[in-house]
Amino acid sequence: MNDGESGRRVIDGRFELQARLGGGGMGMVWRARDLVLDRDVALKEVRPTDPGLAEYDPHAAAMLRARVLREARALARVDHHNVVTIHHVVDTDAYAYPWLVMELVTGGSLQDRLDKRPLEPVEAARLGREVLAALRAAHDVGIQHRDVKPANVLMRPDGRPVLTDFGIAAIRESTTLTVTGSIIGTPDYMAPERITGGEGGPGSDLWSLAMMLYVAVEGHHPLRRGTTLATLAALLSEELPPPLRAGALTGFLNAVLVKDPARRADAETADRMLAEAAEGRGAAPGALDGAGAATSYRLAPPPVSTPTPSVPAGFGPPVGFGPPTGFGPTGPHDAVP
Repeated sequence: MNDGESGRRVIDGRFELQARLGGGGMGMVWRARDLVLDRDVALKEVRPTDPGLAEYDPHAAAMLRARVLREARALARVDHHNVVTIHHVVDTDAYAYPWLVMELVTGGSLQDRLDKRPLEPVEAARLGREVLAALRAAHDVGIQHRDVKPANVLMRPDGRPVLTDFGIAAIRESTTLTVTGSIIGTPDYMAPERITGGEGGPGSDLWSLAMMLYVAVEGHHPLRRGTTLATLAALLSEELPPPLRAGALTGFLNAVLVKDPARRADAETADRMLAEAAEGRGAAPGALDGAGAATSYRLAPPPVSTPTPSVPAGFGPPVGFGPPTGFGPTGPHDAVP
């Protein structure tokens, strides 16, 4: 790092930092100027919460560095207009961790937009279909995103979404960076099968996308609780309340927000349902098409109260997954994962 004539930090003698765009627990994203190509870019600076990490825990620092490089490789392998483009990686002895040089997306994030107002169902369906296209492109080259959420969907000035932050992407042939017992991802949008310790698959990304769209149209997360553990417990043991504002998007949400991944709609079905919802013609729940196939999925009916025999402790049904549809009346839960 050195100083340019303006006194601003210059990374690798080429990228002049101009302003902070945002950050999280593991780093900062900067707006920068590429002095060689004379264009604006985004620089992702990895910065652990503890600056002394490399000194007292070299193994953890090496894992973090490997994860950053894995993000760069993941992004480079996905060539799609709805995925942020990576231009360059600065990886020299002058810096403890690599810097990622990426396309600058200037329209803010979906989270910024949702902070102002929820989306209309048709608008959410159009956005969701583009994010789904980005996910399918990643899945085609063996990459799962694993952290789809509003903050990781950036907006171009023309309103088109761009999926970013593949920092915890799971590349199928590179599983050594998974840390046993750790939670990788944002709990609010994590698929149930991943909460229970499974690696999940592409369908887990579909769940996250559907939950993101649920939040986008309803204006709130249906199962967010006061703590991370309480949220995880709710995602496992409580039913999602049926959406009230989803309109034509309801069929898609009902088909994808299914706790059993084996019964969850696949990407092709999800895309078709989003396309219909984007045109405002999503079928009413339970409707059938001309061939007799369900074009939407019926919401779970309220459960019928029936007396249940007492069961000795330890012999009851497994806690965690509700009815296959995932939607239903919110009820009390008495187990924490």
